[in-house]
Amino acid sequence: MKLIISFYLILSFNLMNAQSIEEIELKLINSLEDVHFEKDDKLAMKMNDEFKSNLQKALLNKEIFNYPFDSLSKFMSTVISSDGEFRIFNWNIELDNQKQHYECWILKKNLNIIKLSDFKKEIPEIEYSSLNENTWLGALYYDIIPNQRKNKTVYTLIGWDGNDMFSNKKIIESMVFNKKNKVQFGEPIFKYSDGKTKKRVIFQYNKQSYMSLKHKQVRKEDYIIFDHLMPPSPHLKDFTDWYVTDLSFDAFLWSENQWNFKRNFDAKSLKVLNRPFNDPNK
Repeated sequence: MKLIISFYLILSFNLMNAQSIEEIELKLINSLEDVHFEKDDKLAMKMNDEFKSNLQKALLNKEIFNYPFDSLSKFMSTVISSDGEFRIFNWNIELDNQKQHYECWILKKNLNIIKLSDFKKEIPEIEYSSLNENTWLGALYYDIIPNQRKNKTVYTLIGWDGNDMFSNKKIIESMVFNKKNKVQFGEPIFKYSDGKTKKRVIFQYNKQSYMSLKHKQVRKEDYIIFDHLMPPSPHLKDFTDWYVTDLSFDAFLWSENQWNFKRNFDAKSLKVLNRPFNDPNK
């Protein structure tokens, strides 16, 4: 059996190498399009298995890690961490009632792959919980921020979750690689003025609203700037799926090995640095 598997991998590797990287990208796009356009959930998940098989074969190509994937990135996230340690292949499948299923493969620069499993069960006190690749809080990540914390690198992942037909979510996740080359989610790095420290931050807002959540670096200082959310009326304060932006901003500033919360952050004041500020609300 081991000989058969080895033969299959070698054959797949040779076949993938025989294709150009552009042909590999086109095949992945066509396969993922089939998944996205399929309306039947069971068929979509079956097609998703086929896409994952194609992606597994594609990752045998050593050029994959640094290839830009400009076309594929229109259909999924292919972000590379700015320190060059890993990149993600991250996509979603919209199911009935606009529920989402997420997939995320982490490709290390040595071409080792870590596959995350979208954990569908409810996790109590999710913002204070430690998770791993088998209990991953599914999301579609669009930014990766590496920071040094003591003797290790902690990665802050910024992502989106379509949640359901009523609301979306934005997520700020923390991640580290342990000594066994596994991922751990939930570093306690999000510090609030009331003394609480969260392991991740989750924003929920109305489907008809909009929320910006962006990383900005100013004078070598890292900021995460985001819209402040609030209920449209006081009696809805306990129903976050009604929350909307009030056009003001809050932020986190990386200092003293953690993200420190800044309420009512004056984002436009960064214009004093003699360069235009890209308003995260646009």
